[in-house]
Amino acid sequence: MSYPQPEAAGAVNTNANARSASISSHDSHHRQSVDLPPLPNIPRAVPNRYAASRPGPTVPPLGAPVPATRQAGYGGAGFTPVQRSSSRLSNRSFNQTFIDAPVTITALPEIRRQETHASVRTEMTKVEDGGKAEEGGEGMSMQGEKGKVVQVSQDGTEVTFPDGGKAAWLVVLGGVCALFCGFGLTAALGGFQTYYTFTLIPTYSSSTIAWIPGTQAFITFGLAAFTGSLFDKYGHKPLIFVGSVMSGLGLILLGFCTEYWQLFLVHALVIGIGNNLIFISPMGVVGQWFSRRRGLAFGILTAGASLGSVIWPLIIAKLPPIIGFPWTVRLMGFITIALGAAAFFLLKTRLPPKPPGPFFYFKAFRKVSYCCVSLSSFTYIMSFFSFLSFIGTFGQLAGLGDFAPYLLIITNGSSAFGRISLGLLADYVGPYNITSFSILIMTVLYWSWIALRTEPGLTAFAVLFGFWSGAYVSQQAPMSSAEADDMRFAGTLVGQVMFFMSIAQLVSGSIFGALLGNGSPESQLANANKAIAFGASMMTATTILLVIGRLARSRELWAKV
Repeated sequence: MSYPQPEAAGAVNTNANARSASISSHDSHHRQSVDLPPLPNIPRAVPNRYAASRPGPTVPPLGAPVPATRQAGYGGAGFTPVQRSSSRLSNRSFNQTFIDAPVTITALPEIRRQETHASVRTEMTKVEDGGKAEEGGEGMSMQGEKGKVVQVSQDGTEVTFPDGGKAAWLVVLGGVCALFCGFGLTAALGGFQTYYTFTLIPTYSSSTIAWIPGTQAFITFGLAAFTGSLFDKYGHKPLIFVGSVMSGLGLILLGFCTEYWQLFLVHALVIGIGNNLIFISPMGVVGQWFSRRRGLAFGILTAGASLGSVIWPLIIAKLPPIIGFPWTVRLMGFITIALGAAAFFLLKTRLPPKPPGPFFYFKAFRKVSYCCVSLSSFTYIMSFFSFLSFIGTFGQLAGLGDFAPYLLIITNGSSAFGRISLGLLADYVGPYNITSFSILIMTVLYWSWIALRTEPGLTAFAVLFGFWSGAYVSQQAPMSSAEADDMRFAGTLVGQVMFFMSIAQLVSGSIFGALLGNGSPESQLANANKAIAFGASMMTATTILLVIGRLARSRELWAKV
């Protein structure tokens, strides 16, 4: 095959001079015509795929031997023609882009796409021996390699979780202060129920009085569906500030209440809204700081609620005979304001506000696991909240006397140990696994309550029941937020689950009280088995729902879920 050679440089210069002379002559004589020699025929190189349909010279195909004349033009014999290769290879598509150019092309590494709602990767940061690693406020001496979890959202936003360090644990401390007041006071409603029934307003039935703590719990957890989204959008500071003032002021005003309607307005409405604003923020803030150690962090966080649910009933049981009920609740109000102020300064958010969009996160309900967690929160509270509200009353009916209020305190105290230890275990086996197992044990214990009437038996029951209850309380938020495509929506997801809890808290106490009846203590004790069977049935339903949710996440028996 022959290739056209360009004309000599002298010929090109001659043509250029002749052309210039022609133009000058035209300018001089205007209409005088001058014949110009024709321009040289310059061949046009066309791609080889058109060579069969168009005449003219062709270029050699890629990879064919190159004539010596062209080798010289590209730098001599050292020129190596490029081979046809793909610029990118994707395991998700068979499309390949080919580049035909005399340049060296390096094939890109294989790209894998993970089909998940949010990919999570672990960055291994090398740390020198005796060195110090700091990331997002984390600092700790260590040797070897340290893993940091990074969550990649659908919009490409990467979120790194420190999983420890001074700043992270101070946030947990602030959350403990907040939950001591918000969640702890709600868990101590049984103490108020007992005091109202036997001392403050004894003329009202148990089921009627139960509407006060039940409505307070409904407002506290029901508004979480709204305040969770508000936290994601505006942060924790306005919620903590308003909530601390409302809860503290409500407790102070409670000291002036002597009538049922006054107790209902102050205790159920004012304190209920204040507690909601206090407790929802730590759930979202702590989730922004922990991932691998989230179970332990939430276990310690919710232990603050257990501590509150122990301290508040003790105050209600011991101080009114000494300083009176009005000053007892005023003291509780001052404690609430002080701890709320501590939480205001210790809690710190790490993520920007959630992007504009729907106020709620309803698409989470497309997932079976999230639906099961939501429904299980309803059945669990129908059972557990009834227990918390009436275990003290049941102790009185069983003839335990002054020891009866301590059953609630024992339950909440042992729950604190369960929340920490079972939360730590959840980091290794998964929140769904540990919670499902714990609820199964609670179901067996609940059914055994029917046969218990003595002080030793009820004490052992309260210890065991309280310990295993710590798993659900501490792992409910991690199970709810695990369905988040973006951790900036964690507060919204937790709040939506809390709404289901609030419905159960509104009606469970009244149902349990109605099953006990309004007769003599002997008749109420005889009816107690009906109420206990109702609570045990709800706990059984909780076990079934959590097992279904766990299998929806993974059907592998030993998977960490």
